[in-house]
Amino acid sequence: MWRWCRCPRRPSLRTVFLVVIPLLCFRQASAQLEELANFKGVDLPFSLKHEDLVVEKGPCDFVLMRNLPNTFMLRIKKRGKSLVMISGGEKIDYPMQGNALALEKDPDIPKFGKLSMKKAPGENVLYVIIETGKRTRSCPYHKIRFKLEYLE
Repeated sequence: MWRWCRCPRRPSLRTVFLVVIPLLCFRQASAQLEELANFKGVDLPFSLKHEDLVVEKGPCDFVLMRNLPNTFMLRIKKRGKSLVMISGGEKIDYPMQGNALALEKDPDIPKFGKLSMKKAPGENVLYVIIETGKRTRSCPYHKIRFKLEYLE
């Protein structure tokens, strides 16, 4: 009678269950919040207000993060401490979105991450616009806008 013997080159089913499947599960769990862009030492000219929290003017760090289903979040840090996490960033499409060659050649899209702030005229609203740039590994060609209130 013929007996099945395991070939030393073929991985056993136990190896697959003990090594490969836990690694796949860990990959999913570790990628829940992905950091896309980091801006350190950004000087705020006025205080920002989000819900009940007020971020005082002065130097702070801005971190753009993405959750798995493309929900963008902005984390504001001061002296290494996370002050506020703002969710609900609005994605703005570039005019030639979908044409990869045109996006690569467009001079208006920065090569690396860019942060800009614009005040809305007649309102106490500040728009924080973050562009990830062309050379970002995980999410290139993204432009996200966050709407915040400011205090004078």
